[in-house]
Amino acid sequence: MKRSLALGLCVSLLAMPVMATEKDTLKARQDRLSNELEESKKAQAKTDAELEVTEAERDAVKTEIHVVDDRLNVLSEQIAIQQHEVDTARAELESTRQQLSVQEEYLESQKELLNERLRVLQVHEDTSYLQVIFESRSFGDFVTRVMTARTIAEQDRELIHNYMSEMERLESLESTQRTQLSFIKQKERELVITKQDLDRTAEKKRDLLAELDEQVEQLELEKMTRSEEQAVMAEQNRIIGEQLEAIATAEREAAEAAERAKREAEARAAEEQARAEAEAREAETEVEAPVVTAPADTPTPVSTSTGFVRPVSGYVSSPFGPRNNPLTGVPEIHKGIDLVNAPGTPIVASAPGVVIKAAPATGYGNVVFVSHVMNGEVWTTVYAHLSAITVGSGQSVSAGQTVGTLGSTGWSTGPHLHFELHRGKWAPGQPNAIDPAPYIGY
Repeated sequence: MKRSLALGLCVSLLAMPVMATEKDTLKARQDRLSNELEESKKAQAKTDAELEVTEAERDAVKTEIHVVDDRLNVLSEQIAIQQHEVDTARAELESTRQQLSVQEEYLESQKELLNERLRVLQVHEDTSYLQVIFESRSFGDFVTRVMTARTIAEQDRELIHNYMSEMERLESLESTQRTQLSFIKQKERELVITKQDLDRTAEKKRDLLAELDEQVEQLELEKMTRSEEQAVMAEQNRIIGEQLEAIATAEREAAEAAERAKREAEARAAEEQARAEAEAREAETEVEAPVVTAPADTPTPVSTSTGFVRPVSGYVSSPFGPRNNPLTGVPEIHKGIDLVNAPGTPIVASAPGVVIKAAPATGYGNVVFVSHVMNGEVWTTVYAHLSAITVGSGQSVSAGQTVGTLGSTGWSTGPHLHFELHRGKWAPGQPNAIDPAPYIGY
């Protein structure tokens, strides 16, 4: 009877070690995932703080640039005014010079006459009246001659005086205008030098602003990438939690089934014992009745395999390992394998699992992440650069089921499938990535 009971219990608990191992593995994975998720959140908080400081610095530089630009606008207006004043002063100086030139030409034309009259006035100034007296034919003629000579002399003197006065005025005006023009030009040069200094300052500020814009862009990209990473890890955590819950439910059901089997076995054993004792009394012989133990009704565990099917046919354009990034030319480690085929070619799941993420992601473009639990071990596959996605997050998929179509979205140089295989969960930096080629037959 005890042997039959033990056999029944063994049959009932056949699935327990497998589920316990898988549960322990998933629980360890979930704990590590939770820790890494917390670390990612701390890193994002640091990135957020750095982004806030950088944005504040950028805003301050923008304000400084606005101030400099306003000052440059004022200086430009002042320079324009000075240039207008220079043009006006230059025109006035040119006009004065033209007047001087006209006066000089007039002087040249009257030079002989003026020289002669000057000689007459200087040489004959004392004898002019005697000549007028002796040459006069009458007193009336004498008076007439004296008045005429005096008038001519006065006119000559006035003419010479006026000419010299005008020349002095024009020369003084020219000197004043030259001084004024020189002053205006000097002020204009000072404004131009100040503007050039401000232009250089503004250029430096704009260069700094460009650097800050680039830093903000990188920090925003890092922030977005971390948010996507956290979303993937959180979804993985959720899926592993569901798997743990399913295992716990299966364990609970198995334990309940084992308990039922135990009670049924004990009841059957007691019944058989009583029947055997009755028969023994009737036959008055001691015969051990055979004990027949019915197998317990226990769930059959799913047998899994570590084999993966090829997600798409085609040639390998970029294998796993070191390479130069085709977009930037920078050396890197290629964490997957690139398979080339025609755009729109169906992409299939490489193994049974649950979709973690099915949406666009930075760098990956349209991407599908699938989590697999095979023989108690967690695996993750990634299907990137898809032209279309045909599954949703949280959906269960079977090996060979279409998850999308081949494309060239994200950071891609042409139509291909970027396929990643991770021994464990997917994590930032792909630390668990392994070469998928041997697993899919390449």
